Amino acid sequence: MLVTWFIVPIDKAKVQQLVQFPLITPPFSDKTLFPTGFPPNTHPVVVATGYMNDIRMGDLQIEALTGGSVLVPYTDRLRDGRKIPFNTAVRNYIGGVNGNVLGGVVPSIVGTLGGSTIFTATFAPDNDAYAPIASNPNEFSAEVKQVIIPNPISGPGVVPEAFDFDFITAKTPLYTARTFHALINQPIILTNGLCQRNPYYFNETFAAPSLRSGNVTLFGPTAGALPSQLAGRYVKQGGYSASGEMVGYNAELCSQSAMRQDPQAFQ
Repeated sequence: MLVTWFIVPIDKAKVQQLVQFPLITPPFSDKTLFPTGFPPNTHPVVVATGYMNDIRMGDLQIEALTGGSVLVPYTDRLRDGRKIPFNTAVRNYIGGVNGNVLGGVVPSIVGTLGGSTIFTATFAPDNDAYAPIASNPNEFSAEVKQVIIPNPISGPGVVPEAFDFDFITAKTPLYTARTFHALINQPIILTNGLCQRNPYYFNETFAAPSLRSGNVTLFGPTAGALPSQLAGRYVKQGGYSASGEMVGYNAELCSQSAMRQDPQAFQ
């Protein structure tokens, strides 16, 4: 799957309002993760959108999907003093491809039943992870809109925007590839009291990793689909695009997720 992730600094008090468990202060002094530091009194929020063409749902006639998420890493799920970081999913989105607005409905239901609340969405583009803008082939964009009331016949229905990206390849990156590996590969906290490991691996020849620089717009409830705590336009943020293999494990006790993490996934 080809995904673009961006790290957005958001007021720590606002982020705490969105998660059930205490936040852990990330290791901002670690220059391999945060080479330029991080804005004071903020917490990293990871926003992602991607194209998944290795779907194992052939029996449902689903060959490809689009997906997006808003994650809060460094969440102290265990609260046992060890400060083991987990990801809290603020939003998960999934959609069809090539104009199939309802293509994400069944996967969203399956995922929600499994402990991950997933909303159906439309993506632009819906046949790739991002697309070059018309005026500059070296500048890219991606957009995610939540489908609240679909209208596949005459469209568009009620589809408020969730977030969008506008980015280029970074000349002076804010982060390293390891930054993103360390944040996105933290176990996910599920809604059923369990957790799940979904590590990404980027050691294939087709990974084509690229550090990015761009603008991220998160649309709050006034004009969009995200919580008001996240709303804003965040300029010149650091991102990462890569084609990775995501290995999904079964849901398990959160303490087991913590113990069974693969250190190689964080490198």
